[in-house]
Formats: sequence, structure tokens, C-alpha cells
Amino acid sequence: MARCALIIIDGFGVAPPGPGNARTQANLPNISRMEKEIPNVLMEAAGNAAGLPEGQQGASEQGHYTIGAGRVVWQTLEQINRDIRDGSFFDNEVLVSACKDAVSRNVPLHYFVIFSYGGVHGHANHLYAAMKLAKDERVKEVCLHLTGDGRDVPEQSLLKDIEDINNVIEELDTGKLCSVVGRYYSMDRDLQWDRTKVAYDLYTQGEGKEVTDFPKAFEEYYSGAEENQDTDYYMPPLKSKEFVPIAEDHVVVNLNYRTDRQPQITEALTEKNFEHFDNSVRVIKYVCMGPYSDSLPIAYPELLVKNNLGSWLSQHDKKQLRVCESEKYAHVTFFFNSQEEDPYPGEERIKIPSPKCPSYDQKPEMSASKVTDAAVKGAQEEKYDMIVVNYANPDLVGHSGDLEAAIIACETVDAQLEKLLPELEKHGYEWIITSDHGNSEQMLYDDGKPCPSHTDNLVQTFVNSEKFPTSESLKDKKGIKDIAPMCLEIMELPVPEEMK
Repeated sequence: MARCALIIIDGFGVAPPGPGNARTQANLPNISRMEKEIPNVLMEAAGNAAGLPEGQQGASEQGHYTIGAGRVVWQTLEQINRDIRDGSFFDNEVLVSACKDAVSRNVPLHYFVIFSYGGVHGHANHLYAAMKLAKDERVKEVCLHLTGDGRDVPEQSLLKDIEDINNVIEELDTGKLCSVVGRYYSMDRDLQWDRTKVAYDLYTQGEGKEVTDFPKAFEEYYSGAEENQDTDYYMPPLKSKEFVPIAEDHVVVNLNYRTDRQPQITEALTEKNFEHFDNSVRVIKYVCMGPYSDSLPIAYPELLVKNNLGSWLSQHDKKQLRVCESEKYAHVTFFFNSQEEDPYPGEERIKIPSPKCPSYDQKPEMSASKVTDAAVKGAQEEKYDMIVVNYANPDLVGHSGDLEAAIIACETVDAQLEKLLPELEKHGYEWIITSDHGNSEQMLYDDGKPCPSHTDNLVQTFVNSEKFPTSESLKDKKGIKDIAPMCLEIMELPVPEEMK
């Protein structure tokens, strides 16, 4: 029985050569060789193939979720969209309860959301629906706190999109725009608590620049910011004259559904035994759109996914190792395991700290060599039946919008494969290399401006296994959902019915 290694190159899709394609401009001798010598196939990793709306770009959460589940699981974005279309969103018990609570106690209702049409972490349309719900429930004071994206959409989208929220406020005659801050601060996931504190202090103390004209404030920031930081991602805290600070007895609804970038700000606003900074303002009523808390109300709880890859290996007494950088730790563990927080029996995890820098274009190599070292050591021990490795570089450097840095990121991963693959083979591992979604292959928009977002491009999957001797043997593998069953076939394990 062969051991299996699954290597996920994050944000590494396939696109025609062009001025914005970091992948085709990079010197990738190992991947170029594999394209000629190793069976490979192009797979779908976006839209319906990843449980997302058709045409929606892929994302790390959905990609790892789909790969680990071995099937298409409709993601929260699509669930919410469908509920809004059929009207059931306005009957959601958790969301309705939050509105009724604000009404009964005559306190403000605060909505948080990433103000973006990218749909990766949240969606502007969900805010509009929530505002309508608040209007229907006769909430008197609805306070809107927007997070700038700048990563999953064009980098300066706020300037244009802010008009949309003003139009909805006027149309519904409800809501007031209270604050704006970049996701660099409000959505940190790498335990950079100083960033989280900036957002917390804005929301609770009003610590930010007071502005009367948000578009003008955005333009002033863009023109005065440092190079590569003139984006919505880094937008400093801004507040309006209508700003209402969050108080303990207020109601807060966090409309962001993706779980990896919400825990820090949620903990800061709710946890009593919080150690990272003074959080004396703690909200009694805080609602989460997605399952990023075990103790708070959740509007859209996680779906139960039975017999995913990790649990199936555990049920068959197989040992598995997960290796990645801290930036991708949640993806390779929590999301890969269908949002199960704790490791399965026989599952071990190694988290390599990501570099501490504002943007990874400053260090495109990231911690890839340490990831490789840990994976090689795991292979040499020969005690793991499966090893899952994630290289974060093409995605996280791609998000910087810096083409030259993204080229280095791709070359870095290629060099790591040269070190990793021979060691895997030496110790009895057959291997699969794939990606969770595209990014670095499309670093420019058609107008030549930097494109920091994910893509809906296909991803290339290489399979080095006796079970799949030719590319022809892979022709029926259409999407990343097919990867888990292939891993099981390599390991000569039965494939659960749920994956068939």
C-alpha cells in the first residue's frame, strides 16, 4: 500500500501567457519538466465546482473545503444568496432576533461587513438585505461599519462602490454610515493584535479621522499613502459625524461569513478573559453570520459533512500530517476537515510562522523553505500514511498586486518542489500536486492595473502514481472535488459513498 502526499500550491492557476501572468514569466524548471513527464489534468476550482455561485472566483477556504470533503458542498455565500432570492433570509431566526432585541431594548444595531462584491469573506448585497430586514423590523438606529477590501476586488473599489451604500440608505430610509477601515486592521488572522486593536478602538472609542466626505477622504489617502499601500486593504480608520461608538448593551451583527478572518475582532468585542489589549467594552449581544464562535449566535451554522478525507483516514487507522505556514493553517486544518476544529485521531499538525511584514511582496519567499524542511522530516520518519503540504506564496504574494514579487513567489515554490519530491519518493510516497484556486497567473486587469484578487481559472493537477499512469487516466477528473478520492485510490482504501 502506497503512502500519499498532497501538495497544495495556493493561488496557482492556469492562464495564457501575458504581461500579468507571473506563472508563465517565472523560471519553473521543475513544473515545466512535470508538464512533460508527469500525468496531469486541468480542474475546475471556482464557481459551482467549489460550491459557489456560477462565475464566482475561487477562494482558499472553499478550495480546501472542497478538496478535503471530496465532493461539492454549497458554501455559505451561495446559501445566503439563495435565501435572499426566495425570501427566507428575512425569516432567519438569529438575524430577526437581533433586530427584535435592538427594538425591545431601544438600542442601536451595528452591522459589520466587508464592503465588497468579491464574495470571498462577505458581500455588499448581504448588507443591503440586512438593512431591509432591520427596516422591516422597525429598528430605529442602524449603524454601518464597512471594511475596505482591496484584495478580492480592484484595489481602490471603495471610491466607486461607496455610492451604492449611500443610494441604499436613501432608498430604504434606514441606516447611517458610521465608519470605514481596511481589512488589514479589522480582519487580521495572523495574531497581529496591534492591527485588531486599531479596528476595536475605532468601533468602541471612535479613534479615527472624522470625515464629512468619504470619497474625498479615500482619494486623499490613496494619493498620500506609501507605495503598494494606497489600497482599500490598508485604509486607515475613518468615522463620520454620525458615528455611534459600540457600547456593551448595543446589538452587533457581523455579516461576514467566512470564518478565518473574523475570530480576532469577535474575541476582542466579546471575550471577558482577553489578554491582548484592553477590551473593556464587551458586547452582550453579538451575532456571527458564520461559525466562527462556539459561544455566540450563528445565523448560518456549518453544514455537517460526513466522511471527509481526514475523518475517513482516521476511521481506517491511518496517520496523517498537515504542514503549512500560519497564514494558511486554518485552511489546511479547519477548512480541510469540513470546519472541524480539533484534529482527528492520528492527525498531527505543524504550523510554521509566516514572516511578520505588512505585505508579502516584501518577502516573497515567505517561510516556504521551513515548510519543506518540516514535510521532508515527516516523510523521513515514515510513520505518516498521508502528508498534506500547503505552499502559500503564489496566493499571498499575488494579493500584493506586485508582479515581480509574484514571479519570485512562483519560483520559490518550484525550487521547494525540487527538494521535497525526491524525499517523498525515497520514502514510499506517491504524490499529487494541485491548487485551491487561481491568483498569481493573473496579476493585471485588462486596463493594466494591478489585480490582487483570486481568479476563476482552472488549476493544474499533477499525479505521480502507478494508479494513474497517463494523463488519459485522469480525463474524467473534472474538479478539485476529485482529488480526495484519488488519494484514497492511491492508498488502496475504499472511497466513501459520499465522495462517489
